[in-house]
Amino acid sequence: MISILNNISEEKKNLSEYLDRKSVCKELNISETTFTNYVNTKNLPKIKVNRRVFVKRVDLNSWLDSYK
Repeated sequence: MISILNNISEEKKNLSEYLDRKSVCKELNISETTFTNYVNTKNLPKIKVNRRVFVKRVDLNSWLDSYK
């Protein structure tokens, strides 16, 4: 988990308020399967709109900080 935190610059932490699944995967350098596992087993906060999944940037940052 620490290596994931190193991939995110401080500038990117404040860009957009909501991220879709692909944006989160790209920023964290993880696969979509890993993203799904984090949502299901590690309680990554998510917002579901119809069949799409979004993550608030603030929630993502807080979630990542909890693993420091």
